[in-house]
Amino acid sequence: MLSTKAAARERFDRWAGSYERDRRSTLNARPQRKALAALSLGPGDRFLDVGCGTGAAVRAAAAVVEHAVGVDLSPQMVKRARELAGELPRAEFVVGDSEQLPFADAAFTALLCTSSFHHYPEPWRALDEMARVLRRDGRLALADGTSDRFVARVADSLLRRFDRGHVRLYRSRELVERICAAGFENIAVHSLWDGGYVIVSARRAAWKR
Repeated sequence: MLSTKAAARERFDRWAGSYERDRRSTLNARPQRKALAALSLGPGDRFLDVGCGTGAAVRAAAAVVEHAVGVDLSPQMVKRARELAGELPRAEFVVGDSEQLPFADAAFTALLCTSSFHHYPEPWRALDEMARVLRRDGRLALADGTSDRFVARVADSLLRRFDRGHVRLYRSRELVERICAAGFENIAVHSLWDGGYVIVSARRAAWKR
């Protein structure tokens, strides 16, 4: 039987060819744009998108920032991201694991993670990694579906049973608590879709580690 990560990798490898064109990924793009806007990127930023998919956010950020990097567990997603970016300057894509990011400490000033957190077997380790690669006072925007609503909790239970790549959804309160524990402050929460999806923005605390 496939591990959770292997199952997620296989699924997203299959999805890469139609990503950004099918209905579900088009739906995911809407909150991603809002989460990206929450980072208020500027010319001096070094930007990282964790779980970048085919790189839409990286392409958008590359038009503004000093350097934009996308990392994804799926080699086919990264391959497709490179194809779509073409010769776009300041854009880079890397195959990597969110729970062991292949970057130096404090390498980035702004970090985005959208619609992928529920796939992480060790999500709190991933949050620690996000804090590690952000410089002090670096900005985070983490967005995902939540289990705040009853219907979402039912869907989450079914997905955990039938989708090997799905780990679980979290209540927005739980996300905020864990983000704070990872060393972030100035946390703001923006709910979408009647509480079914949340964008949490924060800054890495100057005192942490």
